[in-house]
Amino acid sequence: MSMQPAELKAKIRGVLHLVMTPFDNDEELDQEALRKGVRHSVNELKGEDVVFVALGSTGEFYAMSDRECEKVAEIVVEEVNGEFPVIVGTGRPGTRPTIETSQHAQSIGADGVMIVPPYYHLTTQEGIYRHYKKVADNLDIGIMVYNNLEVCKLYISPDLMTRLSKIDNIVADKENTPNVVGYYWMQKVIDPEDMVIVCGLGQSMYPFEALFGCPGYVTELSNFAPEVAVDIYKSAMAEDFAKLRDLTDKMAPYNQFIQRIAKKRGVLPTVLSPHLTIDVLPFYQAVCKEAMNLKGIPGGKARDPMENITGQEKEELRTILQNLGIL
Repeated sequence: MSMQPAELKAKIRGVLHLVMTPFDNDEELDQEALRKGVRHSVNELKGEDVVFVALGSTGEFYAMSDRECEKVAEIVVEEVNGEFPVIVGTGRPGTRPTIETSQHAQSIGADGVMIVPPYYHLTTQEGIYRHYKKVADNLDIGIMVYNNLEVCKLYISPDLMTRLSKIDNIVADKENTPNVVGYYWMQKVIDPEDMVIVCGLGQSMYPFEALFGCPGYVTELSNFAPEVAVDIYKSAMAEDFAKLRDLTDKMAPYNQFIQRIAKKRGVLPTVLSPHLTIDVLPFYQAVCKEAMNLKGIPGGKARDPMENITGQEKEELRTILQNLGIL
């Protein structure tokens, strides 16, 4: 049975575990691998502050049909089996399709949905408000706004987010600003009784936002290094910033590896400022999946148009994970 929105809001903290969607060598959805991966994560993260997030950007929802997305959501809800809250990404470019995908998530027992702003045509601020309001009016479960300017080319300002936070079942913001000052001001103007604001850019941004009491962060690390992911969160909550810095430094070789392979492939084609573009985005999913594979957890491949890594790069990744004590 799904959580009530207020209950979900209280649970959105800690590690927001990004569920990887495994595809086989023919780029077909590997349902059994998905089940094994989710079960492994449930066992490894048991007893911790964790929320499972399926079908976000990391989960490659954009590369799947609606029926494939529905199947992934069903499997994740089944395998988590109430051990942790489950939030399903259901955002679509149009409002009606977003309502439909969100209602499916509710019908299978998801505790909440994560909705990115409309990402094809630019719309007005009022259009964005109507989008979320209509979805909320057609759901009983909680909604997490996915404020991701990188993928939808628009940004929900603190003023507009404040309006959204007053809608009863909109309970959270997965805040993907690459600017820590932007996070600070978003958190400053939102009433914490209305909405919880979590770090959407993962373990690299979280240490900076932790200074302002950020209650949790999304991460793919929990798929293959759950102890590191949990330690980062616990260090932040204890305000042990020396340990938090050490953990960030520990994972630097992993992050630098992704940066190196991105640089080899060349500059991304984009109309965005280079300062707003994260050049590792085409690669981080495949690297995480290969890290899982190396640990014996079925991660599979990334689906086109995203990148996979070469055999030589896999061996380099193996060495890095061994040096980090993860393998």
